[in-house]
Amino acid sequence: MSVAGRTLFTLQRCVCMRDMTKVAAGVVGVKQKHEGLVRFSETPKALLHTTTSSSFPSFGTDRLPRAQHSIPESYEQVEKSTAEWAYVERLFPPKSIPKPIAKPGEVMPSGWKSPSACPGDYSYFVHRSPSHLYPVYIKHTPMRCRYITKLHHIEGDIFALAEDLRVYLMAKRQPRLINMRVHEPHQKIHIKGQYVAEIREFLQEKGF
Repeated sequence: MSVAGRTLFTLQRCVCMRDMTKVAAGVVGVKQKHEGLVRFSETPKALLHTTTSSSFPSFGTDRLPRAQHSIPESYEQVEKSTAEWAYVERLFPPKSIPKPIAKPGEVMPSGWKSPSACPGDYSYFVHRSPSHLYPVYIKHTPMRCRYITKLHHIEGDIFALAEDLRVYLMAKRQPRLINMRVHEPHQKIHIKGQYVAEIREFLQEKGF
């Protein structure tokens, strides 16, 4: 046998012996683990769950007096009374915004004016919002730098209101053009631009 053949044979023999050693070690390890599980299962449960009080600190709570609760016999009797319920109701928040007590057309110290117009005075009517304010809003679109003024809660001839509003805004602001859109099914009027203050003055002069 040549030198190369002997060397290859020696290498193969070493590899086989190393693999056999690993297998033997694995078998021994499994056997020891199995024996450990068996010894653990044979340990009494009383020893596994036994703990001493000295292993946990008491933080001095054992020196505190024991609390004793006792309910007097007078507290066991419950009495139902509605005489003081009016004082409790005053603490509840109102379910709805209360109606103003101001007279029609009266101006309050805050600047709020009570509506004086009634349905039938004009061919159209504008209701206040639930908070008793003018239903005039503005929408700003920053990406397009556009403002849209909106007037809601319109009843009656909405086109007559739009025409009166156009004449008022032309005389007030004197713009070149007023881009107005009337939504009759939705009872709304949209105006391109910022006209919130002018529309509120118009509604106040009309008594809405």
